[in-house]
Amino acid sequence: DIEFKNVSFSYDGKQKILDQISFKVNKGETIAFVGSTGSGKSSIINVFMRFYEFQEGQVLIDGIDIRRYSQEALRQSIGLVLQDPFLYHGTIASNIRMYQDISDQEVKAAAEFVDADQFIQKLPNQYDAKVTERGSSFSTGQRQLLAFARTVASKPKILILDEATANIDSATEEIVQRSLAKMRQGRTTIAIAHRLSTIQDANCIYVLDKGKIIESGRHEDLLEKQVTYYKINQFAAGMIDNA
Repeated sequence: DIEFKNVSFSYDGKQKILDQISFKVNKGETIAFVGSTGSGKSSIINVFMRFYEFQEGQVLIDGIDIRRYSQEALRQSIGLVLQDPFLYHGTIASNIRMYQDISDQEVKAAAEFVDADQFIQKLPNQYDAKVTERGSSFSTGQRQLLAFARTVASKPKILILDEATANIDSATEEIVQRSLAKMRQGRTTIAIAHRLSTIQDANCIYVLDKGKIIESGRHEDLLEKQVTYYKINQFAAGMIDNA
């Protein structure tokens, strides 16, 4: 269970980037945040991961203040998937393992779980295939699938998706979406959404504007209200139609 209670945060101590943010997500549920650039979406993740310390309010995990967890314990329980996954010089296996004590079988199982195994098996050296810095020889979707496998291998209890599908190429989008759905099962998930199609089944969607929550509800309920979320959805649909 994750809960934010009246959390306010400022990078400079003057301008509030988050202003009295409150929400709760129960174990195994998925919530999502949408809003324009600068609305505070990524700042919620920065606060939750304790990349920055917040000034007011409380953040709780299973009812315990987040500040009572060590940084190590906190980050071991969280899997963070970013919009632009970073791959390191090495092999497919070393990029999934990421210096953790994980067997070859566990590496392969993680890749199979997120369907990364489909393209890995086609590589000349499969899991021993060389990876250059940033993984430039792989497509965006393939890099994201490797990042998913890396996340699954670490067995996190909480999943953070920060625009994880924003740059996915159409060739792997269906695989990535299916993999994401499997990753979310049994995990408490917080998603920052660029593509609204990825969050339509979220238990609750929060619309942010200037650091405040201005709307919340399920996808269908927010569309019925025909306010901000409805406009965001209409705009996104127009972008797709015009592509």
